[in-house]
Amino acid sequence: MRRIGCVTLMVLLAVVLWGPSAGAGNKLAQAEDLEAEGGLDNLKQAVQLYRQAAEENPQSYAARWEGARACRETAEQAKLREVEDWKDICAEYGKQGMELAKEAMELRPEGVEGHYYYGVCVGSYSDGVSIFTALGEGLKGKTQKHLKKAYELDKRFNDATPAMALGRFYEVLPWLAGRDKDKALEYYREALRLMPEESPYRPKLHVYAGGLMLDLGEEEQKAGQLLREAAESDDPHYSEKARELLAE
Repeated sequence: MRRIGCVTLMVLLAVVLWGPSAGAGNKLAQAEDLEAEGGLDNLKQAVQLYRQAAEENPQSYAARWEGARACRETAEQAKLREVEDWKDICAEYGKQGMELAKEAMELRPEGVEGHYYYGVCVGSYSDGVSIFTALGEGLKGKTQKHLKKAYELDKRFNDATPAMALGRFYEVLPWLAGRDKDKALEYYREALRLMPEESPYRPKLHVYAGGLMLDLGEEEQKAGQLLREAAESDDPHYSEKARELLAE
């Protein structure tokens, strides 16, 4: 009998032991590459690949939370670029992201990624359908619960964005639904302390925190500093927002 080479044997073992999950892993790599390239079309393709990988491997936590992340990024890019149907995209991909994040949490209840991306994907969904529709669907409590869980599990996750997300949550809630700008500012201040200086989320955080400080009439000097730094950043959207706030 012909001797089987090592490489051939490894391939055969992969087919026997892992079956379709090997293909799922390949889809994950392809999706990650597309996500890294950016652009709406690439992001939408990445979401499809993540969903396929999740279907092929029911135990893949990564396929689900990374898919939720790609959904969030798709919705964010559509909104920030104000593409023609951005609200529909936010609603569609926000909902897909919530579904994937929920599956991730079922697989790993103590995984920070599932909780975090569920919360921020609700935010994207709300951008599409309106915050009042989201509240009517009972999503306020779920958003609060999962963002707080992510914060408790690892407040430094993803450059301390759980604290920033909680701040935004309390800032944008309608007044009758529990808006609390003082609490929002507390979370923003914590995010400012924890977030790495080189983080790409800095311009967004500076606009959120600086704008709220001005709104509350607090720390105007600090607010101006944060907004000037955001205005000088390379972020096209938040640098413009910072300049608008400074002009006011």
